[in-house]
Order: sequence, then C-alpha cells, then structure tokens
Amino acid sequence: MEKNKRNRTVTTQRIIDALEQILDEDGLVGVTVNLIAERAAVSKVLIYRYFGGLEGLFEYYVGMGRFVPHFTPAWLEQMQPAKPGDLAPLWSSQTLQLFRRFRVSRAAREVLKATVMENNSLADVVSKAQDAELTTMVNQLSFIEGGGDHQATSAVLLGALSYLTIQAQNNRSVIGLDLRSEAGWQRIEEAVKVIYKGLSRLAIDSPTTHVATKPVSVAVGTW
Repeated sequence: MEKNKRNRTVTTQRIIDALEQILDEDGLVGVTVNLIAERAAVSKVLIYRYFGGLEGLFEYYVGMGRFVPHFTPAWLEQMQPAKPGDLAPLWSSQTLQLFRRFRVSRAAREVLKATVMENNSLADVVSKAQDAELTTMVNQLSFIEGGGDHQATSAVLLGALSYLTIQAQNNRSVIGLDLRSEAGWQRIEEAVKVIYKGLSRLAIDSPTTHVATKPVSVAVGTW
C-alpha cells in the first residue's frame, strides 16, 4: 500500500511537471491530455484515472499552492499584525510577492490569462479555481472586522495587477509605463504600497472597524 502511494505521488509529480512545461512552451491553448501523457511518459488513461480529465488536472494544479500561497492556522497566527500599523506592509508584501511569482513564470501567467479568455470551457475551470484560491487568501489576510469592504477593494487591486501582468506578457505599455522593464514594475509596486497604506489608515481610523491584532510582535514571514 505504501509503495503504491509513493508511486502515485511520483507519477502525479511527473504529470504536473509535464503540464507546467507545456504551459511554459505553448500556453494554455497548447495543453492536451495526449501531449501531457507523452511528456510525462504515462498512459493518458492514468491521467483520467487520477484527475478525471484535463479540467480535474487543472483544478488540482491551481489548488496546489504554487501560485497562491496556502496558509496554515499556525502560519496565520504568526503573520497576524502586532499593531494596526502593521496592516499595510503585511497586505502589500503578500500581494507583491504573489505577482512577482506570476511575472517570472509563464505557466503562472497562463493561469492569469484564463480569466480573460471567452468561450473556452477549460479556461472557465482554471479561472474559477484561481478565483477560489485568491478569495481564500484575501479572507485569511484581511485581519479586520466590520466596516469597509476588504473583499471588493482586493478585487480591484488584484484585478488591476492581473491585467497589468497580462499586458506585460503581451509586450504592451499601460498609461505610458513600460511593463517589460523593472523600472516600470518598481513604480507599480510603489503605487500598490501607497494604496495599501491608505486602506489600512481608513481601517484604523474607522469607528466601525476593528483590527485583529495579537499581543506580541512576531515578524511577518514570506512564502
């Protein structure tokens, strides 16, 4: 039984590696079960057995935590701000780390591009899976109760960064910013930090909003 479990784990990793390789080379539109099976040196029947097909494989892939981090309760307790002023650096650091990962990985960007593809059932599955991951992350990292709409403001910010990342891959500028340059992205990152400072200040100053802090200071970790 243990040997079968190990074999399945190894085979699953080969399938995921093959999927990621194809995404890097050909994008989402180039992915097929036959090609994945060929690259992973497995039977396509095995892919259907493990994942139920291409859509199930993508749901598994997006949900692995390679792109959007998975936080355990212990990790969230460590990250919880020690004082209200820690909210802005926490929010901005996690958001910027997330999109730096998207920027350096074409496979990750192909997952982002699925959100803007029309009339594509596979893209719909990928987009839905990614939205579930982002929703969980946003809810876990809000650390505020009452007042404001953290979910809506996060949708605006993450949606904007997704768009900018896709435009960068398409080698297009936005409002005169060269998104293929580090200088352009540095300006974007500084703007994101300013926005989160404003949002955290609104939360801190609001009489209806409570910032959930912990009694002792613990350094915010990275993922």
